[in-house]
Amino acid sequence: MKMVNKSLEPVLRSVVVESLKNYESANDGNFLNDLYLCYNADSQTITSFDDVEKELFSLILNEVPIVWGPDVRQEIKDTAKYVLRGLKDERAFDKEFISKPFTISLVDGDFMVEEELFFLDDHTAKMKNDLWSGINRELDEFLKDLMK
Repeated sequence: MKMVNKSLEPVLRSVVVESLKNYESANDGNFLNDLYLCYNADSQTITSFDDVEKELFSLILNEVPIVWGPDVRQEIKDTAKYVLRGLKDERAFDKEFISKPFTISLVDGDFMVEEELFFLDDHTAKMKNDLWSGINRELDEFLKDLMK
């Protein structure tokens, strides 16, 4: 079950957008292949890192009004996927410094990937959502149009 947290959406969006801005301004001529998001439950922070584990942006969550459900980590994953899909649609990742394939992953404190949240290459964007949802409706519409 997807648990998109509406109060967390602008926070995660800000983390990603500010991370990209900070990378672009600090890394003239370098390319970004991966962006890592790390949620620390003890300090209540979300921190982003580039592919050489250099901190790009950090936000203390208890300074922002967020209404949490029972599974915080799952809410972060689901909400991040939702936000990243929206940013992709807004072409936020169409930057010269972003090298494809490009991934955004949620990592733990030891930089072990917990989940790949977003993958983008020149031909594919994958958000780890249900690929087959809505396929019956789309096929029915296609067959209906084909039979006309």
